[in-house]
Amino acid sequence: MTLLSLEDRSEILRYLSYRGSELTEGIEKRINDCIKAANEAALIKSTYRRFKIEEKEEGIALLGTGVMLLGNSLKKHLNGAEEAVLFCITLGASFDTEIEKMMVSDPASGVILNSAGITLIEKAADDLQKEIDETLPGGFHTGVRFSPGYGDLPLESQEDFIRLLNTEKYLGVRLNRNMLMNPLKTVTAVAGIVKDQI
Repeated sequence: MTLLSLEDRSEILRYLSYRGSELTEGIEKRINDCIKAANEAALIKSTYRRFKIEEKEEGIALLGTGVMLLGNSLKKHLNGAEEAVLFCITLGASFDTEIEKMMVSDPASGVILNSAGITLIEKAADDLQKEIDETLPGGFHTGVRFSPGYGDLPLESQEDFIRLLNTEKYLGVRLNRNMLMNPLKTVTAVAGIVKDQI
């Protein structure tokens, strides 16, 4: 199970754009309290699927699905890979609720909790990729993940990720009309399956 620890404070501060040289006792206590609150509020769920892929002029085709992930950025990112993994991971609606409550009762802590949530979802995505790697044949691993909205991969690609992964059924994750996911602390991504470097 993915959890935040005190070692994650520097990453939380990075998302807060904190420029101070030293933490005051008050800020340090708030961060520690928010790390605890984040671990208690998160209900991490994930799902993924592997696809054979093929490079086309307009982007990357997910074979057997009729889906084309558009753009040159993803083509460069997946260069050389014959398969890719699409995945979605979320902290759940309970996390959004906790942030909303804290923004009312203690806005400063609410902002910190939001940054703790970003740190936690990224850490959870890293751990999910490690789990996926354990299912792959020897000599292969998942590469760096790439999400809709990066480079020239359209944010509208979220619709394909959500549909192919059936996230509303399995994770309770859906899209609004602006292509933003709900719950908010959710990540979708694609990663190529690549050979280990010797």
